[in-house]
Amino acid sequence: MNISEKIISGMKVKARSGLFLVLLFVLAGCGGGAGGEGDGSPVGIGAEESDGTATLSWVAPSTRVDNSTLSMSEIGGYKVYMGTGASTSDLSLYQDINDPYQMELVVEDLSPGTYYFAVTAYDQYGVESDFSVVASKTI
Repeated sequence: MNISEKIISGMKVKARSGLFLVLLFVLAGCGGGAGGEGDGSPVGIGAEESDGTATLSWVAPSTRVDNSTLSMSEIGGYKVYMGTGASTSDLSLYQDINDPYQMELVVEDLSPGTYYFAVTAYDQYGVESDFSVVASKTI
């Protein structure tokens, strides 16, 4: 199978047979660290500082990098990665969600510390997008 890499709008994505997936990642909740509006970073994350919970939510990609339509039936699911380092190389697979309509995950029982999260989308053939923006939550 033909696998290629391209830089599109500053985002490195991998594709098979010309399929590109772009994922917008948003962390929702109250409190915690956040990026600013319009700068491409997550806005708002998590839950109350003492509850040991991070609530992650994201938006499914609706177009390919070439701006052609990507239907929900073409999305196989999402992979949520978590770690204690800010780089994607520090993240490990936390959960594989094989339902394209599930775009929220609650991570519970977190000990005090800072956690980093990223999400990828994959299509029905298993072709995985690049990581979303890495976001953090301090418990």
